Formats: sequence, C-alpha cells, structure tokens
Amino acid sequence: MLNRLEVFNFKSFRGRQTLGPFHSFTAIIGPNGAGKSNLMDAISFVLGVRSQTLRSSALKDLIYRSGKRRKLDKGKGREDEEPADEEEEDEEDDDGEEAEGEPEGDGEDEQGQMDGERKAWVLAVYIDKAGKEWKFQRSITASGQSEYRLNGTVATYKKYNTQLESFNILVKAKNFLVFQGDVEAVAAQSPKDLAKLIDQISGSLDLKEAYDEAAKELEKATEASVQQHGRRKGVNGEIKQYKEMKKEAERWNTLEVQKNEAIIKHLLWKLYHIEEGISSSATTIDTLNEQLVKLREDHSSFDEVQKAAKKEVAKAVKDTGKAEKAVKKAEKALEDSKPELVAITTRIAHANSKLKKADDAMKAIERDLGKSKEKLDNLEKEREGVQKAEQKHKDNLARAAKEKGTALSDDDLKQYHILRKEANLKAVAEREQLSTLTHEEKSLRESLNAAQDSLEVSQRKVERLQEGEGSLLDRKSGIDTRVKELQENLARAKKERADLKQRRVQTAQTEAELNEKLLDTMNQLQQAGADRQESERDAKFKETLANLKRTFPNAVKGRVIDLCKPTAQKYGLAVTTILGRNIDSVVVDSEKTAIACIDYLRAQRAGQATFIPLETIQTKPINDKFRSFARGARLAIDVITFDPSVEKAMQHACGNALVCDTMDVAKHVCYDKGQEVKAVTLEGTIIHRSGLITGGNSTRAGSGRQFEEREIEGLRRREQELQAKLAEIHRNKPRANAEEKLASEIAKLETDLTIAKDDLGATNTRLKGIQDELKVSKKAVASFTSAAEKMSVELEQIEDKIKALESTIDKAEAPIFAAFCKKIKVANIREYEKTQLQQALEDDASTLKFTTVISKFNHQIAFQAEQVASIESRHNALRKTSEDAQSQISTLEGEQEAASAEQEALEAEIENLKTSQAEFQAVVDEKNAALEEARKQGSKSGKALDKALKEIAACNDEIEKLASDRFAVYRRCKLDEIELPLESGSLDEVPIEEAAQVGMDVDGDDDGTQKVAEIADYGVTVDFADLDDDEKEDGSPQMEDTLTSAINSIQSDLDKTSVNRKAIERLGDSEARFKEIDGEFEKARETAKSAKDKFTALKKQRCALFNKAYDHIAERIDKVYKELTKGAAAPTGGVAYLTLDDTEEPYLSGIKYHAMPPMKRFRDVNELSGGEKTMAALALLFAIHSFQPSPFFVLDEVDAALDNTNTSRVARYVTRLSSPDFQCLVISHKTPLFQQASALIGFVNIF
Repeated sequence: MLNRLEVFNFKSFRGRQTLGPFHSFTAIIGPNGAGKSNLMDAISFVLGVRSQTLRSSALKDLIYRSGKRRKLDKGKGREDEEPADEEEEDEEDDDGEEAEGEPEGDGEDEQGQMDGERKAWVLAVYIDKAGKEWKFQRSITASGQSEYRLNGTVATYKKYNTQLESFNILVKAKNFLVFQGDVEAVAAQSPKDLAKLIDQISGSLDLKEAYDEAAKELEKATEASVQQHGRRKGVNGEIKQYKEMKKEAERWNTLEVQKNEAIIKHLLWKLYHIEEGISSSATTIDTLNEQLVKLREDHSSFDEVQKAAKKEVAKAVKDTGKAEKAVKKAEKALEDSKPELVAITTRIAHANSKLKKADDAMKAIERDLGKSKEKLDNLEKEREGVQKAEQKHKDNLARAAKEKGTALSDDDLKQYHILRKEANLKAVAEREQLSTLTHEEKSLRESLNAAQDSLEVSQRKVERLQEGEGSLLDRKSGIDTRVKELQENLARAKKERADLKQRRVQTAQTEAELNEKLLDTMNQLQQAGADRQESERDAKFKETLANLKRTFPNAVKGRVIDLCKPTAQKYGLAVTTILGRNIDSVVVDSEKTAIACIDYLRAQRAGQATFIPLETIQTKPINDKFRSFARGARLAIDVITFDPSVEKAMQHACGNALVCDTMDVAKHVCYDKGQEVKAVTLEGTIIHRSGLITGGNSTRAGSGRQFEEREIEGLRRREQELQAKLAEIHRNKPRANAEEKLASEIAKLETDLTIAKDDLGATNTRLKGIQDELKVSKKAVASFTSAAEKMSVELEQIEDKIKALESTIDKAEAPIFAAFCKKIKVANIREYEKTQLQQALEDDASTLKFTTVISKFNHQIAFQAEQVASIESRHNALRKTSEDAQSQISTLEGEQEAASAEQEALEAEIENLKTSQAEFQAVVDEKNAALEEARKQGSKSGKALDKALKEIAACNDEIEKLASDRFAVYRRCKLDEIELPLESGSLDEVPIEEAAQVGMDVDGDDDGTQKVAEIADYGVTVDFADLDDDEKEDGSPQMEDTLTSAINSIQSDLDKTSVNRKAIERLGDSEARFKEIDGEFEKARETAKSAKDKFTALKKQRCALFNKAYDHIAERIDKVYKELTKGAAAPTGGVAYLTLDDTEEPYLSGIKYHAMPPMKRFRDVNELSGGEKTMAALALLFAIHSFQPSPFFVLDEVDAALDNTNTSRVARYVTRLSSPDFQCLVISHKTPLFQQASALIGFVNIF
C-alpha cells in the first residue's frame, strides 16, 4: 500500500511537503488550479514515468518556480526581490552528499528561504504485505538529470524498476495510472494498442525480442534450405541436359554449313539486283536532266512576268488605299460637322424660344402697365375730387359761421372780452399747460391717423407680396423639378454616349485584335503550305499508307515524319534536314511485314516506299558524350518526341546527328573539337562528317513545316472561329447614327437645361426681391402697429391731463364770470364757450376726414407710381432681351447656312472620292486577274519543274537507298564473317559505319541539271558466277521468297536444335558439384528444423502468457461492466466483451472492445456518449487491473463526463473493492464520489 508522498520543490509544491497518509480509498479534492493533478504527476514521476507524459518537455520544467530571486546588495547587504519573469543569475553547487536514508538536500538556506529553482525530488513510502517500509525516491539534479534512490541509496533505473515490478507495479504498462482526460481514449483506443497493452501486462512482451530473433533465424534457415534444395535440383537437371546436348551438337554443325551456303547465294542475288537498280536510276537521271534545262528557262520567264504583275497590283492597291483613306477622312469630317450643325440648330431653337418668351412677357407687362397707369390716373382724379370737396366744405363752414354770428350784443361781447382778459390772468400756469397739451393732442391725433393709414397700406402690401411669393415659390418648385429631370436625362444621355464611345473603341480594339490574329493564322497557314492543295502523288501515298495500316493493323506504324514531332517549333527545319531520305520511310514491325507491304504496293501499282523493320534493323547505340558536348548543341534524337516502340527507327534515322543553334556552334563541334559527326543548324545548314558544308534553298527546305500538318486543321478551325467572331462584331457594331442622335439629344437637353436655369435664376431674383420687400414691409407693419399703440396710450394720457387742467381753470374763472353768466342766462361761462368750441371741433373733425382721405390717396398714388416705374423697368429689360435674342438668331442662322453649305460640299466631295475609289478598285481587280493568270501559268511551269526535280530526287534517293542496302550487305558479311565471292577488292575496306553521302542536298550544276548521287563502292567487285541465269533475270519478290525460304527452313531446323559444344566437359563438372551440394542441403535442412523447434517453443510460451491474461480480462470485463452500470431501471446492467482478430498469434493482431450500455442497442465504442465511454473505459481498466493487480490505483478526474448517478455507481464499486490489497486514489470534483471515500486530502490556492 502506498503510505505517503514527500515532495520537494516539485511543480506547484514549494519546499518540502508531505502528502498522506493514503488509505484504501482516498479522495483528493480542491478547486481548479490548486495542484491536484500535480499529485498524479508526482506519483508518476517517482515511479519513473518520462517527463513528456507529465505535461512538460524537460525535467527542469518540473522544478518549482517561485517567481522570485534573491540578489545581494553589495552596499547594504540586503536581499531584493526581482520580477517573477527573470531567471536566477547564480546557482550554487551542492555542498556534499546527503546522509544515507534521508532525502536529498531540501535546498533551504540558513534563514529557511527556498530558492525553488535548483533541484527537486519526490519520495514515495510504500508498505509491503509484511509491513516493511520501502522508500522510492527520484530527484532532478542541478544539471537536469534524474537520480534514483532506493531506501536512501543511489540505484540504477533497472534495479529501481525491478523492485517496483516485484510489487506488481508495472511502470511501462501504466495500467494503474489514469491521467486527466485519458479515460475516454482508453475505451476508444485501437485494437492494436489494446492488444499491445495486454501483451505487456501478461509478460508476453518480454519474450518479444527472443521471439523476433527466433523468427529471423527460422526465416534465414528456411531460405538457406530452399536455396540449397534449388541448387541440388538445378545441378541434377544440368546433368540430364548435358547428356541431351551432346547428341544435338553433331547435327547442328551440318545444318550450319548448309545455312551459310544459302545465305551467300541470297546475298549474291540481292547485290546483283542492287547493281542493276543503281545503273537503271542513273540512266533515268541523265534522261531527265536533258528536259530540266528547258523547264528552268520556261519557269524563269514566267517568274519575271509574275513579278511585273505583282508590282502593278501593288501600285493599284496603293492607289486604292489612298482613295479609301481620303473617303474615310472626308466621311469623318462630315460626321464631325453634323454635331456642330445640330448644336447651331438647337441654339437657334433656344434663341427663338427665348425671344418668344420675352415677347409674351412684354405683352403681359404692357397689359399690366396699362392697367397700372389707368389706376394711377383714376387715383389722381379721385384725389382731385376730394380736394375740391374739402375746399367747398371749408367755404361752407366759413359761410355758416358768418351767418350764425353770436347771440351776444356788442356790449356783452365787450364785457366778455374784458372778463376773459381778467380770467386769463388767473391760473396762468395751468392755461399754458393746457395750451401745450391741446396742441400736442392735436398733433398726436394727426400722427395717429397717419400711422393707422400707413399701417393699413403696409398690411395690404404684405398680403399682396405674400401672394406673389407663394406663386413664385410654386413656380420655382416646378422649375427645380424640371431642372432635375433635365440633369438626369442629360447625365443618362452622356453616359449612353460615353458607353457607346467606349463600346465603339472596345469593338474597334477587339476587331483589330481579331484581324491581327486572323492575319497571323492565315500567315501560318500560308507558311505551312495549308493553302495549297496536296499533290496527287502525296494524296495517293497517304491513301496507300492508310490502306496498308488497315491491311496490316498494328504491324504498320506509319511514316517517320508522322511518328515524331520536334519538342519546339524552331527545331522543325533542322530535324527535317537530318531525317533526309528517311523522312517518308514507313516503319513496320518486322522484315516479313515489310516484304508483304512491298508485294501489296506492287500488286496495287501504288508506287515505291522505303520500309524500316524494327525487328531486324541494326542501329548503333547513341553516343552519350554528345548530349552535353557543347553549349547550344544537342542530339537530334533528344529534340523529337516519339513512342518508345519506334525508338530503333528513330535512332536509325537520326543517328548521332547534332542540332546546333548557330553555325558557330556547329563549326566549334566539327572543326575546333574535331568530331566526325553530322551537325545541322536551325536554318538547315549541314556540316557533314567529312567536313563538307551543304546549305542554301534545298528542295526539302519547305518540308520543315510538315511537322505542323497535324496542326493545320486546328489553324483552319481557328480561322473559321475568328471570321465568325468578326461577323458577330459587325452585326453587333453600334450604328453610325446612334452617336449622332445622342449628340442631338444632348445638345437639346443642354439647351433646355440652360433655359430652365435662366428661368430659375430670374425666378430666384424676383423671389429674392419680393422676399426682401416683404421683410421690409413686415418690419414697417410692426413699426406702424407699435407706434399707433404707443400714440393711443399717449393720447389717452394727454386727454386725462387736459380734463384735470380744465377743471382747475373753471374753478378759478367761476367767480369772475358769475354775474355775466347770470346776465346772459347760462349756467357758467364754460357752457357758452363749449357751444362755440363744439362747433369748432365739429368743423375740425369734418376737415380732418377730408385730410385723412387725401393722405390715403397720396399714399396709394405714390405706391402705384412705384409699381408703374417697376413695370416699365421690367418692360425695358425684356425689350433688351428680345433685341439680343433677335441679334443672336440672325448670327446663328448665318452660321447654320455656312455649316449646311460645308456639309453639302463634303457630301459632294465624298461622292467624287467614292467614284475615284471605285475606278481604282476596278484597276486593282483587273491587275489581280492578270496576276492570277500569270500565277496559273507559273504554277503549271513550276509543277512541271518540281515534278522533274522530284523524279530526279526520287532516283537519287533510290540510288542512295540501294547503295545503303549494298553497304548493309557488305557490313553484314564483314561482321558475320561471311565469305562473299569477290573478283577484286576486300571487305576489309568496308567501314563499320556508313559514310554520309556527299552532296545529296545541293541544288545541282550551273547548267540547271542535277548530278547523279555519288556513292562509294569501297573498291569491291563481287563475283556473281555462282548465280544462274534465272536468278539474274528474276529480281522479283517471289525469287527472294524462294531464297529466304530456303534459309528460313534451315534456320528453323537450327532453331529447333539446341547445341552446347561444351556439354561433355560440363557434364563431368556437374556430377562432381551435385555431390558437394547434396551434403550442404542435408546440413541446411537440419539447421532449419532446429530453428523451427526453437521458434515454436517461444510462440507457444507467448501465446500461453497472452491467452492467460486475455482470458482473465475477457471473463472479468463483463462482470465489472454489469456491476458499474446496473441500477433500478436495469438490474442486470450492460454488456461488455472482447474479441480477438487472430487466435493463432493474438499478440500480432488486435483486440476489439465492445460495450453496450443498459437498454441501448449495440453501437461502436466511438459512437457512445462521453459518460458511456467513461463507464466502458473504467470497466476495461478495472478488468485489466484485476489481472496481476497493482497494489494501488490512481484516477485523475475520470468522472468529469459522468452524471451524479454514474458517479455514485463508480464510488460504490471502488468502495466494495477497497481493501488492504487494493488501494484507490481518486482526484475528483464530484461530491457523490469523494463523500464515500475513507479519507480526504484537500488542496487550496494560496496567493
């Protein structure tokens, strides 16, 4: 049982800490981050688990980090704390070894302060069944290494681990440690991993090394035995074969002599007819050369005619081009002038519209002016009438006053004046005040009346201005809407015109690009010769080749030119030149096929062809040194691509010929380096192996484009596509008048927008004037209202003062006028004076009414006069606008007439230019017809010349081919040592490699004739005496078939005969070797039997150990799972079981774990929920632990995915298992688990 742990500076444990004692069921609890899992790491560490498993990359990472360090201040001798992220600068060495039986130094200084960064250790105290205490200690030294101590004594890891295994603590298996988060992985581990775990627990893994070694020895011994048996069997077979070979040797020698004689006869027949063919071809060339001189003269004259016709066509085309440019220039000028004319027309319309509006406005203003003047005259007349009425009223008042007179007599009146004078001396101050106030009252009342009149006039003016403002605002709103619509339409039209221009530019650009591509494609077609019809001979040959392919499928491969293609276009001419006469050669699979094809051509009268049989063609290996011999030079075989099946044919055609980028490179290779190799430049110039140079315009130079025949159809399709695209562009091309219409629309919209903006500006000006005037009028109304109210208040105050003063004065006058009043029979003097005053007031009031009416008319007349002046001013402005518009119209009409005349002149010029263009085009057509006729005549002549040259070239090719065939026969005779009968010369003069044919590509002699190809005969004259007359006369394939059939018949007999001339000698050697090998075989068989017995024993032992553990775990796991999962709803619990993938050697395959929770259908373990996986994993762990159980079991938060019910089940199960022989340490957060533990160890955070 694990009793306790002592840790020092390990991970989160600072200093020396003791954890324990541990009971049979101990729960470790505490909050997250308190270091509970570090207890698990401490147990794993002290048992020897690697640091990577302990969530660290190195052992030093397991040492406690305090985050502080001591630094001695030299001046004051005190320790300062440094920031936590700095490392200690100084480390002290250990002073000495610790006392035996005590833990290694705890790292404390004299004051008990920990440095926490130097070393750490963990000590586990274990008590065995006998009660003996064992101390296992593992330390991390200052150098970062591990040190193991057993009961205080330093021990090796092997001894340390052996002691742990004696207590059934298997550290490698770690079946007693379940780390945090690993519980689900246990159930979901692969079958291989589970089998490996059981293999380790069972002890079978300990035998793996011996098992593997025995398997290797068995395999090695078995291979040796099989090998010796094979050797024994082989030697025995050799003995039998050599006996048969001895019989065949004599028969084979006889057939070989017969075969040589038949071969010589066939070669003589072949050489004889080769010589005949060479002579016949030379005679044909001489005949054709006689015709060639006249053909060249005829062709040269046709060339001169054609050149002259081309010059005439070029001159006519040039003149037509100039005329076409002039037409386009005039048309462009015409198109450019049209928008200007449209703009002038639009401006005239605008000016007419402006003139009409000005005239209409003038008429309206004239009507308003007449009404205003009429109204002004009426007002003046009415004022004059009121003034007359006022004067008449005044006259009436004077007459009435005169008629009424006074009721007093003269004496009484005189007495009244005396008393008045006396009374006037009384209350003088009050009288003066009254006089002043009376005057003020009169003046103020007049002012009040005037202010009220002005207020009424101003109010009417405000109402009228407000009506005018409203109508102008409505008009402004309408104009704003109109301007916005015009701006939007103008922007739209401009955008459409810009889009149209862009589209026109893009269309022109695209059209130019397509025309350029079309021209390039047509040039390529012309250069490739695709625009010329194939000759009858080429077409017939292609048809014949197609027939051959159909007749001999898979046997006829095709022409050399069709079977290869240059890797780059630039190599085309060079490769064609190198291929030379082989360019049209047909590649076949065998000589038999070639002969059959020749028979077919002869039977069909389809001409001649050269065949390259892949089976019998002899080629010299490519010299690899030329692959990197010189910069800019490469083997011809490397610059073409071909199918590997025709590689021999390509080697035959190309040989070691080099393709050089320039002539300098070719000279460097052939002359400077002295290499006898054929070098061809990209322009087709050849430096032969002999040093001769061939160049110029070869008859085969044009065939360099034959490599592109397969691309011609693609070029033609591309041409058609480009023409279709150009036609589509022409169909969708914007119309010429579309842009003109848009320009007219834009000009009209701009004119309308200008008119609308002018109208809007005038409206805004009028509106601003009315608003300013309205503002002033409103201020005047407010001012008049305020003044009237103020004067009314002042008038009331003055009237009150007047009444008070009159009362005071009356009191002072009453005594003076008392007697007088009695005399004239009035109550008081005031009554008399009031009567007189009342009459005066009434007169004043009537007079004031006239004054008020006259004042009102004066104001109205002044206002109406202002209106008349304003209307006259507007009328004058409109008159000037009308005059300006008329002047502008006159000017624009003149410009319009000039522009129209210019357009008519341009149209007439265009018609004249088009007429000239048509005339030039007619001349071009006439010259083209003449050129075409000259070309036809030249073509006929050229075809005749080409035909003669091709026939000569064909004859020369035939001569070269026959010479090559003759050389092949000579070479074969030389290499195969065939004794060919000769009249003179020797085959020793024949080289192994055929020399290049000098001058095969030159144009010919100065007289226009072609030379007969020069061929080498090597000074050899063959003796044809052994041939009879029939063989000399008959050169048919049938004769060759007869000769070759004889050879083939003998060869067939030879092929059927297997000969080994050394069979007799080897027979004795084989018999002696058989005895030796037989002894070695017996020895190897015994060794294999011994190795097999040893391997079988180890296999049985491993199977027994593995099956013992597997059977125990398989039997136990279902019970454990049922006990963990059973409950009230499922009394029997779930089902769990293991299955082996291989029962023969189970440790080499896998073990599948199946768990089916209660009341759930079967599913794979990986498809279970987290809690179900945890229960399945725990069942597996407890079942594994039950086999050779470890004394303790440590679980780190295995219940994280479990609910309380399953947690309680696990707790109950652990409780039932807890005993002195089973100790369980559980790290958990779940209350149902740790509340059933027999002991608790708590962890807390200390900050």
